[in-house]
Amino acid sequence: MALEMKESSRWWYARVSVNGKLRRFPLMEKRGGMEQRIEIKGRRPESLMHPETGDATFLESFHRARAAHDRLYEEHLSRRYVEEQAQRIIEAKTGTRLDFVKVAAVPDAWATIPRKRKPSQQYSETAKGKLQRFADFMRRHYPEAEDLASVRPDHARAFMDRELERGISARTWNIALKLLKTVFRRLEPNADAYRAFLKDAAFKEEDTVHREPFKEEEIKAVLEAARQDELMRPLLVTAVCTAMRRGDCALLKWSSVDLDAGFIEVRTSKTGETAEIPILPALREELSRAKRTKSPYVWPEAAALYQADPHSLDRRLRPILARAGFVDGAEVNATEADQDEKPKPVLPVLSLDKLRRRGLEAVAGADMIEAKRERMKAVFTAYLDGKGLPTIARELGVSKSTVSLHLNDVEGMIGAAVLRRPIPPPAPGVTRGPLRAENGDEQRLKRGSLRGWHSFRVAFVTRALAGGMSEELVRRVTGHTAVEVVRRHYFKPGREEFRREFEKAMPALLMSGAKSRDEQLREIIEGVTPRTWKRDKARLLELLKKGS
Repeated sequence: MALEMKESSRWWYARVSVNGKLRRFPLMEKRGGMEQRIEIKGRRPESLMHPETGDATFLESFHRARAAHDRLYEEHLSRRYVEEQAQRIIEAKTGTRLDFVKVAAVPDAWATIPRKRKPSQQYSETAKGKLQRFADFMRRHYPEAEDLASVRPDHARAFMDRELERGISARTWNIALKLLKTVFRRLEPNADAYRAFLKDAAFKEEDTVHREPFKEEEIKAVLEAARQDELMRPLLVTAVCTAMRRGDCALLKWSSVDLDAGFIEVRTSKTGETAEIPILPALREELSRAKRTKSPYVWPEAAALYQADPHSLDRRLRPILARAGFVDGAEVNATEADQDEKPKPVLPVLSLDKLRRRGLEAVAGADMIEAKRERMKAVFTAYLDGKGLPTIARELGVSKSTVSLHLNDVEGMIGAAVLRRPIPPPAPGVTRGPLRAENGDEQRLKRGSLRGWHSFRVAFVTRALAGGMSEELVRRVTGHTAVEVVRRHYFKPGREEFRREFEKAMPALLMSGAKSRDEQLREIIEGVTPRTWKRDKARLLELLKKGS
């Protein structure tokens, strides 16, 4: 290790060889309770071989840098001695040396951490992506820290600060911090980064955007909008009747369905708990209509789409929600502005299997050079697998316009819809609410989702609890391990429903003699006469309307 003064820098450095590579560390000192870099001040000498040729200001900064260098050198020697002694003990007992976890291997190392329950594929990919950002950050800014043991507190703090600068929400920031805490606690708990920063780093207060539950008339509108979609309608009915998540609906297997007993028993992908769900008549009708194939999945086309790209089902849901009246304000304005344009002809929509078969047959029989035929097949297949135009263009090394042109050509060949169309406008005068929340005071890269697949789950739990179903039974249906999770995150009654239940629970003393809705209904029914039945009928309907 040696003290270094670079001509191109205003800071002092320590130069050290790490694993055969020359690395430089900025020298730091504590001032005012904070770590600060030591600046080279004054008139510099020609070489550090003769620091005394510099002026007094330079010598003062030189001695401070030398002291910091010596402290770092002692820490380096001490750590190397401790590590070597530990390696010798381990080698004597096991016959092998312990390899430190490399920063570049953190995403894969996280996946190998022993855990009670295997995380879902989607969660694993998301977590690995966040940890890859950490590894890339360290490689760019602190390449000298090659393993977790070498990561310092200021390194980890700088990464978390950089994440915040990206504009992510407090929840996303907390998830990244939790992942880093887990990695260091399980893989390198003695690292300075963990002991001096991550271990006690506080999470930020979150402003969570909760899904809005669908009301009964809204569910009817959504199912009506999906009536002609043979792929999405069964999935939506499954979501409405079972409260299962998007992936569990798409990957539902026949082995989990017992039509004779009238139950679905499935192990949920997120929690790993077993959900036990009675089959409601609407779902039984869809299950009876489903064709049995060699596939283990009840809805094989949906399963294939979800496995290729989980978000493809979100993209297919949005037009359905739009037809039911759920459109963001900007999209409503855009569709109103385009109303005077000449409508484009509507192409028939085929099932995924039929579309794939007819498209490939058309491309195979078309008159074109072989290279173009193979490229068109690759574009068409990738698009049906749920990939977007930019992804396909990047993977095949072509432009987005080429991808779009090939897909339009296939549409022309078969006379059926291939491209995913923009979200259609809702029916005139039917706008039920937005899909996404407006950005509030808290920063976030994306607007929070108000309505989507999870809204069916929230609606199911809300109606079940409000209707008197016990929390234990709701837990058996949703597969949650804790009842409080169900109530905290999924029970979202509307104000009128909340008011009715609140008034029903309050003693008569606090209601100032006001009668409950049920008491008013009973009083009107008991007082009906041939002369007053029309008036009483109107009163009953009005009370029922208020309570719905």
